[in-house]
Amino acid sequence: MNNNGHTLKEQIYNDIFTDIVHGKYPVNTIITEKFLMEKYNVSRAPIREALMQLTGTAVLSSIPRQGYKITAPSIQQMRDITSFRNALETSFLKTFYSFISADTIAELHKLCQAYDACATNDFIGRWHYNCLFHLKLFASYNNDYCYKLLQEALSIQTIFFVQSKHYASTSLHLAILDYLEKDEIDTAINILKADIGHFLLSTSAEEVS
Repeated sequence: MNNNGHTLKEQIYNDIFTDIVHGKYPVNTIITEKFLMEKYNVSRAPIREALMQLTGTAVLSSIPRQGYKITAPSIQQMRDITSFRNALETSFLKTFYSFISADTIAELHKLCQAYDACATNDFIGRWHYNCLFHLKLFASYNNDYCYKLLQEALSIQTIFFVQSKHYASTSLHLAILDYLEKDEIDTAINILKADIGHFLLSTSAEEVS
C-alpha cells in the first residue's frame, strides 16, 4: 500500500486510467502485460488484476494472444449508464435526503464555485468537478457498494466525454442545492435527473435518453 492508502493494483489501475483519459493510449491501441510490467517495474499479478478491472468497466477489451485494446464507449452504453444513474441517484436522494448534512451542502457549494471557475472550453475540468459533486452528494448515504457502482459508471462516462468532447458548459447543481436547502425534495430530484442527462451534448436527438 502506498502513501495514499492505495494497493499496488489500485495505483496501477489509476495510472492506466489516467493515461487513457489524457490520450496517452488512443482508442484501438493495444497494450500488453509485458509492456506495463516493464513500465511500472512490477510483477504480472497486479498488472493483470488492474487490466481485468478495466476490462470489466468496458474501458479495455481483451484480445487473445495480443493484449488489451483501448475501447470507445458506445452511445448505447451512455444511454444505459444515464438510465442507471438516474435510477440510482434519484432513488437514494428520495430515500436518504435527511442524511445530507449542512457541512456537505457547504462543500457542494464549493464544488459549484470550482466548476464555474473553469474556462468554458475546459471540458475536462468541468467534468471533473461534475463527478466530484455527484460523488460527494452520494457519499452522504453511507452505502459503499452503490458508491463504487456510481464511481464505475462515471469512469466509463469520463472516457466517452474525453474522446468525444461532448460535455456541456453549464450544470444544474446550484438549482439542486437551492431546492435541497428549501426542503423541496421532489423538485430537487427532478432537477437531479435533468442534470444527469443534460450534459450529453449529442449530434442527434437520440444520443440522450
